[in-house]
Amino acid sequence: MTDMLDTDRLPQPHTRTDATPTATGSPTIPTQRVELPTPAAPAEPVAQPLPVELPTQRQGAPAAATEVQEAPRPTRSDLRAPEAPSRRPVLRTVLVSASIVVLLGALVGGLVLKAQADARAAELARAQARVAAVVAAHAQDVAFQSATDQRLQVAAGTAVHDTAYAQAVAATEHATATLAATPQAGDAPRAAVQQSMDAIAAAVAAGELNPAGVRTLVAGLAAPEKAATDAQVAWQAAEDARIAAEKAAAEKAAAEQAAAAAARRSTGTRSTSTRATTSSGTSSAGAAAAPAVSGVPAGGLVCQGAGGSGAGESSVGAIGEAINAYRASAGLPTLSVVRSGSLVQHAVTMANTGGIWHSGGDNIVGCSNGGLGSLMSGWKNSAPHNAQMLRTDVSTMYVGGASLNGFLFGAVLFK
Repeated sequence: MTDMLDTDRLPQPHTRTDATPTATGSPTIPTQRVELPTPAAPAEPVAQPLPVELPTQRQGAPAAATEVQEAPRPTRSDLRAPEAPSRRPVLRTVLVSASIVVLLGALVGGLVLKAQADARAAELARAQARVAAVVAAHAQDVAFQSATDQRLQVAAGTAVHDTAYAQAVAATEHATATLAATPQAGDAPRAAVQQSMDAIAAAVAAGELNPAGVRTLVAGLAAPEKAATDAQVAWQAAEDARIAAEKAAAEKAAAEQAAAAAARRSTGTRSTSTRATTSSGTSSAGAAAAPAVSGVPAGGLVCQGAGGSGAGESSVGAIGEAINAYRASAGLPTLSVVRSGSLVQHAVTMANTGGIWHSGGDNIVGCSNGGLGSLMSGWKNSAPHNAQMLRTDVSTMYVGGASLNGFLFGAVLFK
């Protein structure tokens, strides 16, 4: 597309000043045809149209020319101005510039987004590091708490074991004291107590103590302990009754003897004095050797005024208590007192016979018509008897006793 040129702005052709007159006498001014080249399209992308450069007018005419012909006048089409550059390159330039701007904006935006993403990633990494540190610290806390719990469990288990052990020891000591306090309870109750003590000792040795097990063992020990204690109480009650009866019998015998003595004095007959006769393998003062026909074995001693029939068990517990009291006064420990059936029978035999002798199962024997105090005085005043009662190599005494007609007979074995 082309626009018309402004003819006033086009350079005018030069005229020759040396023109030759024509035949008619009027000179003609030759005109030179001006060829206006079509301007070339501007190279893209150029925002402004390039200036049109018009060729200069040819100078001079051929020398041989005799006439100057008028150059043909340019036509309207020849005078048309060169086409203006198209607006497309401008739009293209604008679009390219806009595209560049958009690309630059996108690039800058991408860089900004990348920077933001990198910042978020860094923050996320820092957050993850903080979380990892918290998790690690929590794991350490858990491990520490677990170790603490284990130590507490071990300590609690040790405390429970120690408590159970202390309870077992206390129960065993109590049972031992019960056995010491119930020597006349009988074999069966005492054996039951000992069996329960052995069960506790076996559990302690095996390390199988626990609160429930200790409660079971202690409960198993309580019943036989109570049975032994009850048996001892019953025996002591019976013994106290016998002592009371013996005391009454002794008092009655003493009264009778006093009456008899008074009768003898009135008739001039001399009575025998109250005395104790004891034996530990040697004769006591005032005791006569037994004649062969008296019923007392050879080597025995006759208790003057004693003998008869119907003697009964008596003063077993009282004899044991008297000996222990004497030992305590000498600073020695007391001994367990055990009733001996064989020694009781030996005492009954001696009472019925009216004399004393060793059976082979005793250490000391004696008789007295003055009661227990007189019998103990006889033993104390005899060096062999006194040495037996104050022995330090024994823990138990086995006692037998009997009485008849105001006489008390005793037999004791120390072990």
